[in-house]
Amino acid sequence: MRPKLQIRIDCDQDGGPLPHFWRSTGFSPGELLLTREMRQQMAYLGAIPQRGLTYVRPHFLLELVQATDSSGDSLACDWSRLDAALDVVVANHGKLIFELMGNPSGLFSDFRDDRQLHLWRGLVTALAQHLIGRYGPEETASWYFESWNEPDGGGWWRQWPADIESFCWYYDACAEGLRQAHPALRLGGPGTCRTLSPLFRAFLAHCDTGTNYFTGETGTRLDFISVHEKGARASKEDLTPDTAGLLAREIQAIEHIRRHHPRLAGVPFMNNECDPQVGWGDFHTWHARPYYAAIICKLINQHLRGLIDGLGCPYELLSSDNGFIGRWGNRTLLARFGPPHAFDDGQSHHRPALLPGQPPPDLPFEMIKKPALNVMALLALLGERRCALIGEPPVADPLRSDIGVIATRRADEQIAVLLYHSCDKITASGSASIALHLTGLPFTRAMLVHYRIAEGSGDPYVLWDAAGGPPTPTPELFAAMRREQELALAEPPTEVNATGGTLTLRLDLPLPGVSLLLLSARPAAPPSQVAGVRLESYRGLHGEAQTLVIWDDAATPMIRTYEVLRADDPTGPFVRVNEPDLICTALLDVRPADAPAGFYRVRAVDYWGRTGAVSEIVSTGV
Repeated sequence: MRPKLQIRIDCDQDGGPLPHFWRSTGFSPGELLLTREMRQQMAYLGAIPQRGLTYVRPHFLLELVQATDSSGDSLACDWSRLDAALDVVVANHGKLIFELMGNPSGLFSDFRDDRQLHLWRGLVTALAQHLIGRYGPEETASWYFESWNEPDGGGWWRQWPADIESFCWYYDACAEGLRQAHPALRLGGPGTCRTLSPLFRAFLAHCDTGTNYFTGETGTRLDFISVHEKGARASKEDLTPDTAGLLAREIQAIEHIRRHHPRLAGVPFMNNECDPQVGWGDFHTWHARPYYAAIICKLINQHLRGLIDGLGCPYELLSSDNGFIGRWGNRTLLARFGPPHAFDDGQSHHRPALLPGQPPPDLPFEMIKKPALNVMALLALLGERRCALIGEPPVADPLRSDIGVIATRRADEQIAVLLYHSCDKITASGSASIALHLTGLPFTRAMLVHYRIAEGSGDPYVLWDAAGGPPTPTPELFAAMRREQELALAEPPTEVNATGGTLTLRLDLPLPGVSLLLLSARPAAPPSQVAGVRLESYRGLHGEAQTLVIWDDAATPMIRTYEVLRADDPTGPFVRVNEPDLICTALLDVRPADAPAGFYRVRAVDYWGRTGAVSEIVSTGV
């Protein structure tokens, strides 16, 4: 029987660059970074291969700053809580999208007041100088600084006067404050949530031809333009996402810029809240399922083909706002189990809920990965140069096709083909039969590896559901979900012949589902020694001792698994403790509460079964 869909890829023909513009998440409020739950989540985010999730965008970071106004020209600031929060991001190789958002000690009330504007400019300068001193100028310059989140969402979050002019003056204060600290720091905005809102239009006009409040010059620097466009409005119901409509609304903003502000047409553009549906806290079970993973891929491909290729847009970032802490139905990357926490209320109101000067309560909890997290690992394994699609099949237009493909090449070492099957209709299901014809392969023999996210594959929710949805799963159910939460192979790695540089692969792709096929040439050497092993201790819901083992990513995209080895004595014997294969660089090892100190080592194994040198020993007893 002839397959329904024929996809032809010429691996020898360059299809253009593939900037990994999707490597970002966000959440609110920023003080979540002070909790042990977010500390563990950030470790999981930092464990994605090849820095596959790099940027983090928290709201209200400046609420973590304690400030004193002595009626002089500047504020006295205590940065300690902010430092503790940002250290969690940086320690896990993350970078900030730092919204200049929050009201330190409640000192600001009106950005139409000249003194408050000058104090804000000074606060921003002091903040930037502090960050540079703590993290270095090169690191801080790699971050994005952004204006207030969604200032058109209702009177500056019901905190400032709702007039547009005060927002533009506030932005001028941010721009001048950063410039005085270091000229390389990037600033943009306005992060608006309503398509072509009056504030969005006025803000662009101010940055283009308006008068800067502080310098009197025409215009204010704008290093990137940010908007929020999502697939469906907030609702307790599962509204049908409109990914094409999301893209169309972004195009309206881009066309407005080109038509009315051509000087800003080359400024990088981003949608840093691009979720399928508004409302992180509304329960939608599809947040826990492969549907969410597949639609993430669809949104990425639509932006790649529609905006970067189609419009030549300097597209900088496409970010999901899914970094919150929550349960299966929340828009999160992991599912949390445990007793209610004070931060639950803070997330609901997007404002701090923990008391300054008091550490968050050390409550036990458990976290389980969702497919939305694992799909970021698959996307991270794509290369940075695309292969050409031949004959322009229907999948070349992701606005009209539910099946999409992104194919990339890493020199002569690896071909990666990502396929997704995603329909905006949440209840849709089925399967597609695909024949994938590859020509121009840079090798005649390769290892074929096929990862799959689909119902029952990398889908731990089904185990929880089958057990009756217990609020507190048993230790056995947690263990089963952790075996299922890792990326799964559709079949064992297989060596294939590509005579004449050609190969045809056939597969069935479920709806919803994501497949990543990797074809890799055998490297000359095995993986290098694993480095940077560190441990964090946690307490499980059943009193277990939990050790999160974290290590640095190997410098190769050809890792079949990391092996986490544990012993009760530094002399061994060391035994592998991760049952499933693991391509991310973090593992939670669960032991009885009275277990002795554990000694850990980690090593990498490539697709050919070659083992790299084992890491140095790290102990929980140190």
